[in-house]
Amino acid sequence: MWKLPILESRPSFSGAADTDLVGVFQESAGKVKKAIPIKGVYAPLVERFRKSEVFQGAHGSVQFVRFGGKAPAESCLLVGLGAPAEFSEEKARTAGGNAWGKLKAEKARLAVVHVDTLFGVKGLKTELSHLAVARAFAEGLILGAYEYNKHKSSLLAAKGSKGSEDTHVRVVFVTAEKGLRQQLERELDHVRASAEAIRITRDWSNEPSNIGIPEYFANEARKYARQYGLKCKVLTEREAAAEKMGLFLGVGQGAEREGRIVVLEYVPTRGSKKNLKTVALVGKGITFDSGGISIKPALRMEDMKHDMTGAATVMGAMVLSALWQVPNRVVGIMAFTENMPDGTAIQPGNVLKSRAGKTVEVINTDAEGRLILADVLDYAHDFRPDAVIDVATLTGAVGIALGKQCCAILGNDDLLADAVKRAGESCGERIWQLPLWDEYFDDMKSDTADMKNVGNDGQGGAIRGAIFLKQFIKKGTAWAHMDIASMSNGVTHLSYIPKKGATGLYVRTLARFAADF
Repeated sequence: MWKLPILESRPSFSGAADTDLVGVFQESAGKVKKAIPIKGVYAPLVERFRKSEVFQGAHGSVQFVRFGGKAPAESCLLVGLGAPAEFSEEKARTAGGNAWGKLKAEKARLAVVHVDTLFGVKGLKTELSHLAVARAFAEGLILGAYEYNKHKSSLLAAKGSKGSEDTHVRVVFVTAEKGLRQQLERELDHVRASAEAIRITRDWSNEPSNIGIPEYFANEARKYARQYGLKCKVLTEREAAAEKMGLFLGVGQGAEREGRIVVLEYVPTRGSKKNLKTVALVGKGITFDSGGISIKPALRMEDMKHDMTGAATVMGAMVLSALWQVPNRVVGIMAFTENMPDGTAIQPGNVLKSRAGKTVEVINTDAEGRLILADVLDYAHDFRPDAVIDVATLTGAVGIALGKQCCAILGNDDLLADAVKRAGESCGERIWQLPLWDEYFDDMKSDTADMKNVGNDGQGGAIRGAIFLKQFIKKGTAWAHMDIASMSNGVTHLSYIPKKGATGLYVRTLARFAADF
């Protein structure tokens, strides 16, 4: 259903494009010619707009112009880039998202981007290369084009009618420099791969929970595993019981639909196996979270279909690792179940036994994500990983602490956390480390079991969730926990992220980490 823009690269373009994309920095009129890709054609137009204060090139602004006479294209889209000194790959990415919004509104079909002088980078003193800017701009454009509309009856009816196939927008990146052509095509391949992986993550997270049940995601994982050359194993609840996953099974015992644990494995087919590292990615997949007996308020409960976004993010990262052909072994473990409050559901005060043999007193059944993760984190050790990273929409507290600007990372290895943060920075995905001192666990000790699943005072919720998980990490295992709860959906300040629904953030971060580890 997603009308994915088609990205192409060419040495030149002489066809009938309907739109030329022109990047404009926020500079004085005398410097305009350094900041446009086609000299002598659009420079007077931009200068006139500046003088009349119609368009100043401020970051986030766009100006669409249709031509009546002779011009290289039927129309021109001016994309504001802000001050040159503040320009970055992330600014280029958001410019791509802004450009897509206007291209869609103006019903463009063929747009041309001239990379050789893309956004004036060549004429300005900056460390950014044309290649980096083009890649980031293409990412913003293609990720900004995402729409989730598979359940809209009008579109379903149109799809079934004759001659109603989706029309894709073509965006052609043109460079005359021979040294850049092959590199540009390689970068666009990476962008296309990112878009496909993030589409899967967004689609999974957006799927209504009556359709997106554990069995559905297990079947989807099998399909993508075949498509992208991944090994796939699915554990039923009976097999989870054989593994003694009492926490995972306890969370799901109030649901009529059975849970599933999906294990994917990517092994590189190229390069040396001598120094091969294993990265284990573990994802929380609560397909709907009612809160269980500790039931949630009704307001915005529909968003609890997104409580499986950690697992969806791992799925996207596994696909992207395969498409990027990362040089390390990557294992993805996704635990899918529902948290429902029927007569068989776990009750506050119940004691469950984990796969690791540790017992947990369940004080709050709405702190269920950490329970299922504890069992699959213990299971992840069986793959002898060099690093374990779990991804989860674990706590609302992380949003209170950090807002919707970044996710939190916590763990037992600062070098690992730093490596994940660097991977995020390279993708424009922010991550902030929170402390994980042992004292945070003092308030989670139980009189009737080894531990409780929440603390007494209700403070430091994001840290308390992570310190609980740490109890299931074996000594000597490098581990990091990413709490993406506030970043999984409803992020509105980035132009290449849908204003509503899933974001798909951190798929690229995890794949980049797996590639660089």
